[in-house]
Amino acid sequence: MFSRSARLSSQQGFTLLEVMVALMIFATAAVALTKSLSESAYSTSALEERQFADLVASNLLVDILREGYGNRSSGEASMAGYNFTWSRQISDTPHPNIQRVDLLVQLAENGDRLASRTAYLER
Repeated sequence: MFSRSARLSSQQGFTLLEVMVALMIFATAAVALTKSLSESAYSTSALEERQFADLVASNLLVDILREGYGNRSSGEASMAGYNFTWSRQISDTPHPNIQRVDLLVQLAENGDRLASRTAYLER
């Protein structure tokens, strides 16, 4: 039989090439995971902006329903630390007693269109 030292010398470890291939696979997976996580964080932030812009548009429509059109066709609003600008456009419809109200909400810093709402209201 083999002696203990003969058994130890017959065992082989990983070659340098095998270690390098394993490290390359790990590095590629780590880079892909990091990119995926950063895109996920960006998407979450953009989704949050859109959600709050939609809430601003809804609140503006409620104000119009409650208080009327007023004489402002644009303005600014803040919600949850975000600053938005909004614009309102009123147009006629084929029905003489109904008007169309379009609201557009944008991010104040860069003007990205985040939300829009349309309502049909009595004159």
